Amino acid sequence: MLLVQLVMTEYAIVLDLEIDLGGDRKDPSPYNKDNTFVALGYTLRSPHGYLIGSELVTKYFDNEVVILNIEDSNFTEFNTFKRTLSNAKYVVAHNAKFDVAWLREIGIDCDVKIIDTMISEYVLNKGVRNKLSLEALSHKYDSVRKQDVLKDMLSKGLNYSDLPKNLQISYLRDDVLATADIFQKQERLFREDHNYSLLPIRNLMCEFCSVLTDIERSGMAIDMDVLDQVDVDYQKEQEELTRYLQMETRKLMGDKDVNLSSPEQLSSVVYSCNLKDKKLWKEVMDIGVDDKGKPKRRPYMTQEGFMSAAKECFKKAYKTRVIKCGSCYGKGTYYKLKKDGSNFKKPSKCEYCEGLGVLYLEVDEVAGLGIKPKLELASAGGFKTDKITLTEHLRTNTDPGVKKFLESLIRLSAIDTYRASFIEGIKKGIKSDGLLHANFNQCITSTGRLSSSNPNLQNMPKGRLFPVRKAFVSRFDGGTLVEIDYSQLEFRVAGILATDSVVKYEVESGFDVHAYTAKVLSDNGEATERNAAKASTFRPLYGGTQGTPAQQIYFKEFFGKYKDIFKWHDKLQNEAIATKLVTTATGRQFSFPDCERNRSGNANFKTQIVNYPVQSVATAEIVPLGVILLFNKLKEKGLQSVVINTVHDSVLIDTHPDEIDVVKEIGPQCLLDAQDEAKKRFGLSDYIPLEVEMSHGSNWMDQEEFNA
Repeated sequence: MLLVQLVMTEYAIVLDLEIDLGGDRKDPSPYNKDNTFVALGYTLRSPHGYLIGSELVTKYFDNEVVILNIEDSNFTEFNTFKRTLSNAKYVVAHNAKFDVAWLREIGIDCDVKIIDTMISEYVLNKGVRNKLSLEALSHKYDSVRKQDVLKDMLSKGLNYSDLPKNLQISYLRDDVLATADIFQKQERLFREDHNYSLLPIRNLMCEFCSVLTDIERSGMAIDMDVLDQVDVDYQKEQEELTRYLQMETRKLMGDKDVNLSSPEQLSSVVYSCNLKDKKLWKEVMDIGVDDKGKPKRRPYMTQEGFMSAAKECFKKAYKTRVIKCGSCYGKGTYYKLKKDGSNFKKPSKCEYCEGLGVLYLEVDEVAGLGIKPKLELASAGGFKTDKITLTEHLRTNTDPGVKKFLESLIRLSAIDTYRASFIEGIKKGIKSDGLLHANFNQCITSTGRLSSSNPNLQNMPKGRLFPVRKAFVSRFDGGTLVEIDYSQLEFRVAGILATDSVVKYEVESGFDVHAYTAKVLSDNGEATERNAAKASTFRPLYGGTQGTPAQQIYFKEFFGKYKDIFKWHDKLQNEAIATKLVTTATGRQFSFPDCERNRSGNANFKTQIVNYPVQSVATAEIVPLGVILLFNKLKEKGLQSVVINTVHDSVLIDTHPDEIDVVKEIGPQCLLDAQDEAKKRFGLSDYIPLEVEMSHGSNWMDQEEFNA
């Protein structure tokens, strides 16, 4: 009788699961077979903020929370939970993807709509990075908090089942009640006028969360023989590059040893100058962090003022030659004599060569690559030597020797990263079922774009220089990996948001904006291929710096051509200065509480202000909608083919050999239908046709295009 009443009542089931970690404590997923489900707690709440269904749980703990322990709960209790779950309007959890994955692992279907309190808080934060843990939100919303004794016990490496029985119940009960309270308070916030537009965004992210749970569960098949061979090839190339750089560094710097892994020492090689006084450098440049942890610089310093200040802190780096130390005769140590003329028992370190056994003497020739330092290149240890900076130097430098050295540096750094992050990450991430189950994270980036971990598949580059993708294969005998990419998605979305008639005309006529960018740069002395030109396309689109003379010309042409995008950028900046907020066309909001107009006339945070609306609509709304539509269509048709990954503006499908024609037909259409779905959900007023490209192959690298 009670269940009948509940079916007729709209309610949410709030739950939390407890897991014992048997292996890697950083991997609590159900795909790690060393982990085991222990207990489940749940309560019922109205989406409108009232406790309901208390009669159902009266016989359980404290008339509020049902505790189901795998050891002492019988089949009837779990069956009651399944029925209660199936009749609920929502299932509410903190980091719901984790709980839903475990529910499915223990045989409980969860086809109910998800509300994730972590996602809800992320959306309410409006692009500001705040802590999203259950404990942090319990403090913020003044909800139930874990007892200190429990936190202390678990921090010492104990598992949930290691706790005394009464503490187990208390621990789980507190988490469930905290989640329920946070959920109800968040729901009230979403219904306030200034937050109401965020509700459809939250709902989309929660719907996508459910799909991502299935994508993670499907996993990706890996050819281990291929992966091992790639690792061997990487190692060989790593050794060759290291030898080359060691040899060239010796030519550039002389005899003195240089550690290229040290940013400060690498800075001296790249910019041919040594930091004399680190303390003074920090004072001159205000290098440090503000109250919010952001780097500080003198915003008013000119290039001329910077160069003048830098002279006080830097000296030219000269090549060195090495001679044997005449005091210790190359041994690095010497014996001091006692008054009686005998040696002390232990030798002393040579004060002249500091125990090295040799002296380094400067010669007349300037060391290093001689790249001119600029104000924007200043860093705490000298000047920037990160990948982006070195890539920019590589692109703008014409000296063949300098270019080869920089190319080798960038490549070696990349191989180091890729061996550690991808090859080792993939090997570590493969579970007992032989599949790679990566984690997709929705609440890391400011814009809502996905990130991933274990390993980070979002940053895996394309191209044959990084053949790790070759190891990703189909799980089906004779199967195919099909990849569908949106074409020029962010450029098209910018056109939609800015209602730019030129963009609309060009994309309808098949115009290639990246080819246009490459031509402008090449015509102005900066030879650039189409793929390399993509970064330059996005510079004016996202408020980036102009850089080289060729780029300056491109900027001028871009904003002269796409006038409405330029006007839209001004509108966004004015909005951010006036309201401290930027609201996208879909209703997502980004907060800029410190936004002001700077001396150049632009808003500070300009890059983020013009970037976030495009990136969020493109990769945080349109792409997820396309993936959701595709996922549901595959499920509706009962296909064996599964979505296994999505990277920025693409989706990867592991396709059964008997279903290739069906996937080829429905895949592109689902992604194209995403704009119509966005119009329905968010009321987008303008329309610029989207376009997709599709390729397929036996692995993720060797892909052949076919007409989508």
